[in-house]
Amino acid sequence: MKVETIKPSSTTPDDLRTLQLSIYDHFLPPIYTVAYLFYTKDELMISPEHTSHKLKTSLSETLTKFYPLAGRINGVTVDCNDEGAVFVDARVDNCSLSGFLASPDLNALQQLLPLDAVQNPYEAASTWPLLLVKATYFQCGGMAIGVCITHKIADAASMSTFIRTWSAEARGEAGNTVMDPKFSAANFYPPANDTYKLPVDEKANKRSSITKRFVFGASKLEELRTKATSPESADIPTRVESVTALLWKCFVFASSLDTCGRKVLIQLADLRSKLPSLLPESLIGNVMFSSVVLSTAQGEEVKIEEATRDLRKKREDLQTMIQDEDGSSSMIGSKLANLMLTNYARMSYETHEPYTVSSWCRLPLYEASFGWGYPVWVVGNVAPTFENIAMLIDSKDGHGIEAFVTLPEENMSSLEQNSELLAFASLNPCVLV
Repeated sequence: MKVETIKPSSTTPDDLRTLQLSIYDHFLPPIYTVAYLFYTKDELMISPEHTSHKLKTSLSETLTKFYPLAGRINGVTVDCNDEGAVFVDARVDNCSLSGFLASPDLNALQQLLPLDAVQNPYEAASTWPLLLVKATYFQCGGMAIGVCITHKIADAASMSTFIRTWSAEARGEAGNTVMDPKFSAANFYPPANDTYKLPVDEKANKRSSITKRFVFGASKLEELRTKATSPESADIPTRVESVTALLWKCFVFASSLDTCGRKVLIQLADLRSKLPSLLPESLIGNVMFSSVVLSTAQGEEVKIEEATRDLRKKREDLQTMIQDEDGSSSMIGSKLANLMLTNYARMSYETHEPYTVSSWCRLPLYEASFGWGYPVWVVGNVAPTFENIAMLIDSKDGHGIEAFVTLPEENMSSLEQNSELLAFASLNPCVLV
């Protein structure tokens, strides 16, 4: 394993040296948003050395646009000091890419991330490095690229924009295909300050958690959408709404022996698509609205069609609230931030057990070509992993959904045997190349 620091190819101007974090950025736990991209052998991959040189050179160019990612977090600001990002080169000699993809080992997947280059990932995500990349070469000639960006700066959409820009730079097409990133999330949500504190789950990450992959094929998803349709509704729920509702039902069932009174489902909504006139697609930061969309008391059973109806209503309520707010970006951001703070202040980890579903669907990650073809498999998650979370991402065909679910071990053993879930999803099938 070879570790290098990659600096921006040109110095960041003095007037861009300090980036203010937003209140939403500040609240997020010190973890990384992570993406894995797998590529089969291509004749344009001349050698690992040649490929890594191309990746590092284009990364250095990309960091001039994404200059905060080469900086260091200092309290509630980023010191954009061009300290650099970490690049790791690694080899896998005991496994081919096709062998790995035949039955992906999610523990081995973690080893394809560059977090072994830092001593304490929680500390690193809140100080430095803010961006780490690992290029892993399989003996067959295939490769994996693992990308970690601190969640304090980047949500899933930000990760997608970064990868799209970097891959275009590697192809020599950055000038005509990509909009420059905008680091102005603190102009939408109020700027962070150190006085705000959210409730902390003392038990978080103390339990032994496990991550499993459930794949919903296109035809099974259509069956699920039909099943999830409420009789009094003319609208068929979306793929994400249907999968979210089914997973919620299974989460509640799997944790029915827990003593905690109320289970709540938190959903993260990307606001860029809801406010396109105020929030450009190229806006980097955490531009999400996080809210409790479903809840159930101890012993209550979840009905999928009711859950999808409630999810849709919450989505429509958010859209209405945003549209009714006639004002500047910062006014809408302040209103949404106050709403989130009020709602979270009512929640206690003593009485509420939170679950989170986050969707990476519709992000164009399968279009990330560095010059040697498109990825055959893409995974999105956070690291170190969080428990009680499901990350949804498109299958390669764009019609199915892969769900990466992290739960305490005892709950997972119930979930992976849930017959209703397995009627629509396959547990860790082979990745089709």
